[in-house]
Amino acid sequence: MSFYEFNEDFSREYLEGFEIRKINFNSEMHFYAPSIKAYETEDFKNNKSDSFPPFSITGEACSLKCEHCNAEILKSMAPVVTQDSLYERAYSIYKSSGHGFLLSGGSNSRGIVDILPYVSTIKRIKSDFNLKVIVHCGLITEEIADGLHNAGVDSAMLDIIGDEDTIRKVYHLNATVADYENSLKFLSERNIPCSPHVVIGLKHGKIVGEYNAIDIISRYNISSLVLVGFMPMHNTKMENIIPPQPEEIGDIFLYARKNFLDTPVLLGCERPYGLNKFKIEELAVKSGLNGIAYPSEGIIPFSVKLGLKPKFSEVCCSLIFSEMALSTIQLGN
Repeated sequence: MSFYEFNEDFSREYLEGFEIRKINFNSEMHFYAPSIKAYETEDFKNNKSDSFPPFSITGEACSLKCEHCNAEILKSMAPVVTQDSLYERAYSIYKSSGHGFLLSGGSNSRGIVDILPYVSTIKRIKSDFNLKVIVHCGLITEEIADGLHNAGVDSAMLDIIGDEDTIRKVYHLNATVADYENSLKFLSERNIPCSPHVVIGLKHGKIVGEYNAIDIISRYNISSLVLVGFMPMHNTKMENIIPPQPEEIGDIFLYARKNFLDTPVLLGCERPYGLNKFKIEELAVKSGLNGIAYPSEGIIPFSVKLGLKPKFSEVCCSLIFSEMALSTIQLGN
């Protein structure tokens, strides 16, 4: 049982966001817990350790060593540093009746995850095992976009950054906002299902560029939009940075909802811990977002009280748009 008391009262702004989702979507509220990490609450748990794991094509190596990450995220991903090892891991997922995997890795000095050598293997995996394959890339070139299209990936995820100072000082990258927009443009031009991410508070806990990032994304045909909150991580230069307040994050939820009337918008895996995590999820539901990854204790029955119908999946939340049917769950199962 949650020790946080969720508030069912709506302000005018949040009621407007909630009404947008009621008008443009059904009453389903999607909750996700891929096997990137073990998850269990009173309401759900993910059961398969190999249902939807994350893989890194560079192991723990990354050239950028970003201020907020320092390659720490890669430590939670299984290394697949050869094409053969990726195929073998995919076969293991298939044999265990898993759904698919997330393929990512560290960036090179140009901010690119060098996924091109793996394209033929991804295509073979799609053909042999029919698994869902999501790639989380850095900057995208036209050559990479062509490769991903040819491979038939189910979704391409990439961060969109709307402030050039953030790109330089947090990502240590000599790139521009236009480079990130072009990455999205290359994917969109090839009709690759795309789920751009916006990290709220990426510039040392401040809101700088997030609204611009959403404006950029709104110019393109995307499959879903994933919002995540900056979460201080151990062994990084930003481990002691205070994240934005829930109300600041909620304002961005509302802005995204009003800019994407009929495109799914979700709260992704990362957000601050503590009581603020509960408040952020409460605001995600009230603002009319379509789903939450790794929901906290109590947020699911809270969504039911607001008239929503919970559904649960062990795949990545970015696949909300896909044809995969999600069965209605009962609380406590």
